Amino acid sequence: MEEKKDKFRERKPLFALALSFLLTGLGQVYNGKPRKGILLFVASLILPFLFFQLSVVGPNQILIVFLVLSLASDLGIFIWAARDAWKQAKRMEKSYKLKVYNRCYVYILLVIVLNLFIFGPIVNWQKICFFALPYRMQTGSMAPTILPGDWIMVDKRIDHASKNLGLKRGELVVFKYPRNKNIHFIKRIIGLPGDEIELRGMELYVNGKKWTAQGVPQLEGRGDENIKKGTIAFYEKGDSGTYGVFYLQGAARKDLSVSVPEGCCFVLGDNRDNSADSRHWGYVPLIDIVSKARLVYFSIDPEGGVRWGRIGKLL
Repeated sequence: MEEKKDKFRERKPLFALALSFLLTGLGQVYNGKPRKGILLFVASLILPFLFFQLSVVGPNQILIVFLVLSLASDLGIFIWAARDAWKQAKRMEKSYKLKVYNRCYVYILLVIVLNLFIFGPIVNWQKICFFALPYRMQTGSMAPTILPGDWIMVDKRIDHASKNLGLKRGELVVFKYPRNKNIHFIKRIIGLPGDEIELRGMELYVNGKKWTAQGVPQLEGRGDENIKKGTIAFYEKGDSGTYGVFYLQGAARKDLSVSVPEGCCFVLGDNRDNSADSRHWGYVPLIDIVSKARLVYFSIDPEGGVRWGRIGKLL
């Protein structure tokens, strides 16, 4: 019995390293340094989180810098903690006295509970994130601007003191779906209160001004990987810049003419023939807009692989 206990008093570097990969700081707990482990775990949460939140404060150049700092701090703490746990276990004597928490079930419990805390339903990150918030695109309704599998960083700062919340036509916004306000949608603002919106076939008019660009070649000939066969692509020019939109070849569509009521906005998806938007379920109250899309910070192709070229794309 005594020999069995002695076996478990030896700290194994590879096991300490493996625990660190499962949870930052867990290797230090295994080595009998719980305070150090807790400090590393907390730092791995707070530093990347703060850098991510600060990314939306300032111009786009600052946004990129803080996002890089967020990723670098996360990876840096993770690698340092794993290396430290491995080296610490190598230096320790074989006569390490087991603590009450040096049990496999304790390690498993910590991994499950703390990962649920980070990634699961325990914490409402929408309330905790005071500036920036990650948002995952799961549908193709905003192609070619945003693709399924894109992870988007959105800015929660809405200027409630300004007229129309300081929003511009052409901006991408996240809002509460009018038919179920527990669900969030992302679309492009086309009309603000009092605007006259017209859709004539594949041409968009706002207050009598044509937004569909003339003389611009269809995007299909540019080798853009976001443009799929069987679609017709145009540029539209709004108040916040130029963006691309899709139409399906041969699709039936109805003309539309509406006047946006007070306190509301009219939104459309960029994939015009494959988007549920204000044409189908009406206007979005301005008070239901929760954030503005700023950047694609990560992208995974649903068919497999990371889309590296989309990382860092400004919206």
